Amino acid sequence: MKLDNNIIDWLLESNNPAIEYRTKTELLMEKMENTKVIDWINKILPKDWKNTKGLWLTYYYNSIAECNINGKEVGINNNDIKNCFKNNNFKFGCADFMHIRALIKLGFENELKNIGIIDLLENRQLLDGGYLCLQKLDKYNNIPKSCVKCNNLALMFLSECKKRNINLSIEKKLIQYFWNHNLFYKSNDKSTLMINGREGWKTIDTFYPFEVMRVGIQNIIEAFCVLGYGKDKKLKKAWDIIENKKDKDGKYILEGTLSKSYLPKEKIGKPSKWVTFYTLLAKKYKEEK
Repeated sequence: MKLDNNIIDWLLESNNPAIEYRTKTELLMEKMENTKVIDWINKILPKDWKNTKGLWLTYYYNSIAECNINGKEVGINNNDIKNCFKNNNFKFGCADFMHIRALIKLGFENELKNIGIIDLLENRQLLDGGYLCLQKLDKYNNIPKSCVKCNNLALMFLSECKKRNINLSIEKKLIQYFWNHNLFYKSNDKSTLMINGREGWKTIDTFYPFEVMRVGIQNIIEAFCVLGYGKDKKLKKAWDIIENKKDKDGKYILEGTLSKSYLPKEKIGKPSKWVTFYTLLAKKYKEEK
């Protein structure tokens, strides 16, 4: 893939060590020491972050995972992984999929297999191919529809597994779920978005960093490309949407972000290094698959 040198130079600027490192190692496929990005993320994380409870623990794991480093390099160990899901508290919710996506990316796939979480996924996949958190699922007498928010994060989890040559049986049905929805729309009304919030918070918007309620279109496209669907005609509309979010220099604009972010925030309405990086990474996988 031909890369614009001006955009690459911008991504390699030193003000975002995670983007600098990932651009070097994933887009340019060059070696780079990761000591700078490790120092950077350690300064961002609270010293006692491992003792955090609930959603913010998931966010902290994802902040490290977004640096694309091995978790053991920042002191995460096997016991930490066991403690994340002790007492069978994997509930198939958005945060759970976001958490295991981070753990796979951090290199703990064997630990997830050993505690049985990966084996659980096939048994809890609903008829439409997606997932719904147990606290909601158990309230229904009939089998309900799945939750797009869970499914977006399950898709991202699948793509990280694929990067590590972990092929899961849930892929085919989950992909079909998205095809049945034209990726982003209600199955019974293809003109209405499933997540249709305020400007910048819709699934067709460039939102970053992703969280339990929202995943930006750049991350959805990247996941599909990793899984080998980048050239599928059913993904064309998504490509058209994101290509309309570039500025005159070819950088992609950020449309939404968290009010309180687990990574340093970028400005809405301005070129985003994260959105640009993920879109270029998606294009790279599209060409390779």
